[in-house]
Amino acid sequence: MVRSKVSSKKQQNRGVDFKQIKRKIGRKLPPPKNVTNTEIKSKAIVLPEQSVASEKADLSVGKKGLTLKELLQKTSHHNPKIRKES
Repeated sequence: MVRSKVSSKKQQNRGVDFKQIKRKIGRKLPPPKNVTNTEIKSKAIVLPEQSVASEKADLSVGKKGLTLKELLQKTSHHNPKIRKES
């Protein structure tokens, strides 16, 4: 009988490090201590009057939407198909 008392003391000392906390029924679990915050906040950048369409509005444009300067650049292109298109 003395043996059982000694073993119960050992169990009490051993259980201190790995003690489980009893949770109430229906309550949410608390977040773990090593949780990582993964929230990302971002905002859109709006730049007024800086589109390709507004730049070409006052210039003469061909049927493919290219200006005269862009067509002249394509005439010196290394690919013969692109030179032919311009």
